[in-house]
Amino acid sequence: MRQPSRPLLVRWRHDSRLARACLMCALAGGPMLTRADGEEVYKTTDASGHVVYSDRPAVPNAHKITVPVTQADPAEAARLAKQHALEDAEYAQRSRRESDEQTRQAAQAKQDADRCSAARNRYGNLKDVRHVYRLDADGNRDFYTDEQADAMRAAAKQAMEQACGK
Repeated sequence: MRQPSRPLLVRWRHDSRLARACLMCALAGGPMLTRADGEEVYKTTDASGHVVYSDRPAVPNAHKITVPVTQADPAEAARLAKQHALEDAEYAQRSRRESDEQTRQAAQAKQDADRCSAARNRYGNLKDVRHVYRLDADGNRDFYTDEQADAMRAAAKQAMEQACGK
């Protein structure tokens, strides 16, 4: 969960999207800066050990540093924007592929579970009945011999073990 942003504070983390956004703002806003010698900012460390930069001191013992300001190169900003757009498109495509693969795996897992459940039910039904039969075209019962019923039970048990992985 992201922490709420604080006005005029920038907390640097190893977040590529945040770094990209800051780089793009710096490159785009570079020509609007009026001071040639640099901007003064305050550097402090919060209770969690994170370094915080601000244009106002957050605590009395904040360390004042000067950040050199250089003019941005519009061609470099355009190149970086294009590169980041390509990286974002690749990331989105990779995310879609991973999502599709997860969906496929979930569907396969459900199909395997259904197959196991059906095999268990089949074996359970054959195991619990004394006389196994089938209905003929007229709806009459046609009973299997004991050997045929035992063979059907063995086949159903083998199918269950194979489908359920036991």
